[in-house]
Amino acid sequence: MNGALLTVLMAAAGTALLAYVGFRLGLSVDRRFKNHDEVVQAVRAFAGVTTGFTVLMSRNQRAALAYSGDKIGFVAIVLGDKLLVRSLDQAKIMVIAEDRLYVSFPDFGFEPIYIQAEPADIQQALAGLGRGESP
Repeated sequence: MNGALLTVLMAAAGTALLAYVGFRLGLSVDRRFKNHDEVVQAVRAFAGVTTGFTVLMSRNQRAALAYSGDKIGFVAIVLGDKLLVRSLDQAKIMVIAEDRLYVSFPDFGFEPIYIQAEPADIQQALAGLGRGESP
């Protein structure tokens, strides 16, 4: 009985130690966008376009909208250590509150995306996408 309990406790301590060391070494997958340029590079790699984009980044830097003057838009999100980019062609965009934007897709199983930003920036992004009035 004592041997089994000791084995379980040692395994738990070893797991906690590995998690702590991994976190301290930066092996965590808590990734965020570094800046607007990283979003633009991801969108350009996905879409193969060289158009200049304006970026609306969420406050937590895990989601962003990139849109151009010709009403082309993309959403970029961070999932673990990966970047995912989707076109906004079929997206449903709603303003939940003046500082929160909700983007959903008709695909089954694709999570909705929340972008929290300054209200003026959200209005400008919606106008740039042709889905709202100019501020």
